[in-house]
Order: sequence, then structure tokens, then C-alpha cells
Amino acid sequence: MSTLVTGGAGFIGSTLLSRLLAADDHVTVLDDLSTAEPDWDAGFHRELRDGRLTFVQGDVTDLPTVIDATAGHDAVVHLAANTDIPGGYLDPRPDLEGCILGTWNVAEAMRRHGVQRLSYASSGVVYGAAQRIPTDETYGSLLPESHYAAAKLAGESILSGFAHLYDWRVLAFRFGNTIGPASNHGVVHDLVVKLLRNGSRLAILGDGRQAKPYIDVEDLVEGVLQADRVAPDRPFATLNVATRGTLTVRHVAELVIEALDLDPRAVELVFTGAARGGGGWAGDTALVDLDAGVVRSMGWEPQRSAADAVRHAARGIRDRLLRSDAPLLTTAERRRERQPAETR
Repeated sequence: MSTLVTGGAGFIGSTLLSRLLAADDHVTVLDDLSTAEPDWDAGFHRELRDGRLTFVQGDVTDLPTVIDATAGHDAVVHLAANTDIPGGYLDPRPDLEGCILGTWNVAEAMRRHGVQRLSYASSGVVYGAAQRIPTDETYGSLLPESHYAAAKLAGESILSGFAHLYDWRVLAFRFGNTIGPASNHGVVHDLVVKLLRNGSRLAILGDGRQAKPYIDVEDLVEGVLQADRVAPDRPFATLNVATRGTLTVRHVAELVIEALDLDPRAVELVFTGAARGGGGWAGDTALVDLDAGVVRSMGWEPQRSAADAVRHAARGIRDRLLRSDAPLLTTAERRRERQPAETR
């Protein structure tokens, strides 16, 4: 197989690359490196030298770049997207461009080159405040609660249209919160950053009751690959990929404190208070609980529970940050550094 992976230098993408290359696939990565770690390619030097891995630095919002990168491939895994969900409140454009326009461009490039297989990274937040818990893929109507969630759902619709018109096989994966030692944003990363700066006081967005599924990135990638191997050959399907049940943010904080070998009695938890709708920020869906029974029926089962995934991620993030010379910044703090003053 020759596979194009958009966003392949990112957190999920790097894990997927390892698996594809281990299976002797030829892989092209298209990534603008905006969220990649500087050493994302450290483990791939041999594959880059022998030509089994090709890197193209570019943005999925640029159609000619995507068309050129897609040529000669059998399949596409489309991971590239804006990943700063809370940032969409102040600046919706990255969700429009990175998620909607980028997905359209990938589909159009596939159409031009006759590529007919695609795996798409959607999200469990497309369900919105679902009234059926846990939520399976048949649930509707879908009412997203953020620009990011709306853009991911729009991406699904775009791909469904292309798939039915051109006889493709598209799998849209609705992920739970994906974490691991290389996480460089999100709640576990931010909690570790805060505790490394001050091990006696931990500020937590929301009221601590927001609940989500947390899944280790290795388990998530295996779920995607297993579904790709055995899913029925029909134009379009949505598939939840998540652990069973949820963890509250308070519980996640307690697990991170434990993983960092801190005394929980010595750490003060300070909650900022629930935003509108009960989330940690405007547009945060307070409860996401995904029924991944369909992917499980295909022979997949996560190896780490949600709690084990949090512990594993927290320890790895701590070790990576302590080895780095980079400043200890949360996702929101990095966003403020990047934003023009007029949009802060």
C-alpha cells in the first residue's frame, strides 16, 4: 500500500506512521508542522533515507499542494485539522479553513487522482449534548456545540457526498479524547504543566464534573487499522473509537497527581466554574460517552483502560517536558502567544 497521511507529523499521525511503516507500506506525510514537535521524525530517519517515507511540508488548505501530494497513492488517512477547540470561540476561521476547506481539498485531490479509500479523523463531539448515553453511531439529530465540532461534522458530510458519487470507501472515526506520552495539548498535558510549575495548587477549567472517554493513542490507532482491514466495503460509515465509560475532569486531575508521585492531600484543586452548558469553556460539550461496540465487534479492544491511559500519558508528558528546554506552557498560553493582540 502507498498511503498519504495528512497531519502525519502530529501526535496521532506519528503513532500511525510507525504502524504503517512496520507493515512495509510506503507513506507520504503532508503536514505544515504547526503543531508537530521539533523531533517528530526522530524515529524515521532510515525510512526517509530509503524512500519508504516521504515528507511534504504544506497546508491542506492549499489545493495545488494537496493535489500534488495525493498523486500515486492507494489510500489517504486525513488527520490534519485545527486542534485548538477552545480557541475557536475567539477565532472561528482556523476551524473553517483547517477542518472544512482542508477536507474538501483532500476529497477533491482524491477525485482527480482516482483514489477511493479514505480514513477520516472525526470526533465524538459531533453528537453535541446527546440524549442517549452511551451514544452509538445511529444517534441523531447531531447538534454540535462548537465551531470545531460543527466543522468535523461538515467534513463527514463532504466526504459522504464524494464517497457516494464516486464509489469510494470512507470510514469516519469519531474519536474519544486521545492521549499519550507525546500529547502536546489538551487536559492531561495542561494539568501536568501546571503541576510541574506549582505542585501544591492546581487550577482546573470548569466545575470538575465534565466527563469524557480517554483513550491511549496506541489503542486508537489499532482501532482505526483494524476497522480499515475488516469494515464492510460500502461508501461511507461512521465509527466510534473510545474506551468504555468516562472519567470526570476531577478524576483525571486525581490520576495525574498520583502519576506524578505527588501527595494528593497537599494539592489544592481550584475549579474555575462551569461555562454555559456545563463545560469547561464556551463550546465544551460537558458529557461525551461513546458506544464503540461496532468497532469492538470487528475484533478490536483497547489494551489500556481510560484511567491507565491517563496515568501513562501523564508520566510520559512529565518526562518529556523535563527533558525539554521549552517553557512550560498550557495550550491556552501558547495560543495567546501566537494570537495577534487584537484577537486576544
